[in-house]
Amino acid sequence: MARPDQETKDPSAPHSNTAANVETDMDSQLTAAPKNERDIDALRKRLRPIMLYVVSTAQFLDVVNGASVSIAIIPIADHLKFSVALMPWILNAYTIAFAGLLLFSGRMGDLYGHRPMFLFGLFWFATWALVVSFATSPIMFVIARALQGIGAAATVPTAMALIATNYPAGPERAKAFSVFAAFGGLGAVVGVLMAGGLIASIGWEWIFRVSSIAAFVLLLMAFLVIPVVPRKEAHVDFLGSITSVLGVTGIVYYITMGNEDGWASPKTLPMLIAGLLLIGAFLWVETRVVNPIMPFRIWESSLFATSVVLAFIQMGMIQGFIFYANMIFQEVYGWSAIKTAVGFIVHALLAIVVFPILGRTIPRLRLKPLILVGFILRCAAALMFAFVTEDVSYWRLPFPALIVHIIGMAFSLLPIQLIAVRDAPNQDQGLVGAIYNTGLQLGAPFGIAILNVISISTNGQQGGGADGSSVRGGPQLMKGFKNSLFGVVAFGVFAFLLSLATLPWDRPGHRSPAAGKPEGEELRDLEEASVMEKKEEKEEKKEKEGKKEKEEKEEEEEGRAVVESLALNADLVGVPPQLTGTDQIERETGDCSTITSRADISK
Repeated sequence: MARPDQETKDPSAPHSNTAANVETDMDSQLTAAPKNERDIDALRKRLRPIMLYVVSTAQFLDVVNGASVSIAIIPIADHLKFSVALMPWILNAYTIAFAGLLLFSGRMGDLYGHRPMFLFGLFWFATWALVVSFATSPIMFVIARALQGIGAAATVPTAMALIATNYPAGPERAKAFSVFAAFGGLGAVVGVLMAGGLIASIGWEWIFRVSSIAAFVLLLMAFLVIPVVPRKEAHVDFLGSITSVLGVTGIVYYITMGNEDGWASPKTLPMLIAGLLLIGAFLWVETRVVNPIMPFRIWESSLFATSVVLAFIQMGMIQGFIFYANMIFQEVYGWSAIKTAVGFIVHALLAIVVFPILGRTIPRLRLKPLILVGFILRCAAALMFAFVTEDVSYWRLPFPALIVHIIGMAFSLLPIQLIAVRDAPNQDQGLVGAIYNTGLQLGAPFGIAILNVISISTNGQQGGGADGSSVRGGPQLMKGFKNSLFGVVAFGVFAFLLSLATLPWDRPGHRSPAAGKPEGEELRDLEEASVMEKKEEKEEKKEKEGKKEKEEKEEEEEGRAVVESLALNADLVGVPPQLTGTDQIERETGDCSTITSRADISK
């Protein structure tokens, strides 16, 4: 028999010690992670503030590439022996692939992570930009250029999503998107100037080689500074993905090539019909799959739908204004391409100044008045250009018109972008950015197509069309250009009325009631509710304790009253009450609740 002080062994003790040792070994293995991985994670945390400039530079590269190629169309076509019919594909191959895959790429970023999709997009963009620079035939150029557009489709919506998910709605997000927009304006300047310098010196090929080198450097920086988010399991809606990509591609093809081949041409009209049917099939599929590529919950906010429509309209306005301002410089003033690019520098340089300033001030302002004023200014700029003639100086109308236009662009573009992303949860930000950018991509060729019809119907086939194949027509083309600029004004009036009727009078950090609250605010609300609940419980407990104490005090006073009454009766008969020992103790301690039952009164 074991002594009481002898320690009895527990049969499970060896097993417990073994489990503890195993757990300790596992902890030591986990903490003994490779030094390189720990160093990389620490470096990412230190460099995380640079992430905004990295994703904005991706936007910068996309704009630089587009602006440069627009200037280099003729040198590329001459060097690679493009036919006149094939020349539009120098631009359109990239545009169609980019717009067609935006929705798919944005959703893949939501499902598999914005960081890996962004890195993949940069790698793909850089690789095919390099291939484009070594193109030896039109077919090789067009195919490589389309594949490069796929890379851009993966980076642009995920760049917007990375900003929206890392910067909370309000002042921080407004400032971040203003930097993003400013980089786009800077890209327009650098693209035009870089194209002119490279074409005149070492050749158009270096436009793509410089873009490739810059994208590979940016890829390395993005790997270091974009924070890693744990991957989640996801199921891809393959049928929805295929129908959406093919449907959007067909519509973009029709809008882009309609000017070239005719709107009712057998080359274009079947593409439109097929695109519309595929989009209809896509919408039908999305209502029946468990994990749709485009959840219809994103359309629950009417503001998002309005922002997409406004993005579509305003991009048509932007492209129309820039195109016909360019045509006025070259056709009416007779300027060369390089001189025309210099004439636009004020427009792009002001973007670098205006967007950051607006980004710092917009959190204190209401969005709707800014948007309305922005569309008014853009209409005024288009009207100023509409009255330019060969005798009107650049400094008299075009120069101030460009200044007014970029201010109006900032006032409308940035607030609409903020409205587009503000109601969406983080899990849908990639999709929201993709749909918003799809609206922009569709709006650009659509606006040019309508405005070009107006111009050609006025001027006939004298020249100045948007196909770039017409010969110079001279100042007499200004009549058609004027009517097209009036069309830009009509777009602006429609956008103004739509904004006035549908947008709320609130600030950037506000969310529409239908969208609920952001995740951070919901967490704060839960914490506040928990604190209030604990406070109420504490007050209720205190109230119960006070009530109990009051009852005990009343009982005590009642007992004392009984004792005093008994003492008074005893004095009246002349015999003092005899208390038991227990009664005496209770009296001395003040507990008189039971004294009436124990007092022994004798005569």
